[in-house]
Amino acid sequence: MDTSRDDPRCGLCGQAMDGRHEQHHGEPAVGAGRRVKYVVIGLRGAHALYQAADDPSRTRRTGADVLAEQLGIDPPDLPGRRYTCWETPGEYGGVFRSGFEPV
Repeated sequence: MDTSRDDPRCGLCGQAMDGRHEQHHGEPAVGAGRRVKYVVIGLRGAHALYQAADDPSRTRRTGADVLAEQLGIDPPDLPGRRYTCWETPGEYGGVFRSGFEPV
């Protein structure tokens, strides 16, 4: 008799699904994250350079065309632009950004 249909398995790891399975993958709790304000400080080639409005100690970069599209503006209008986005922690210290809104 095949019991595999009675025992649900995870599509990622193949382990049996149980009460502790979510902890096994280290998934963040629902609703984890925060909205962060950023300011675009300039363009360098195809990249937009930006900093957190409350912590200008670190400059980050992203594709200027992608950020402009997310904000609904043209890439040349990015420098000086303030915006917010929702940040959700990911695996291995990564961060997922979504919900971009101009300020």
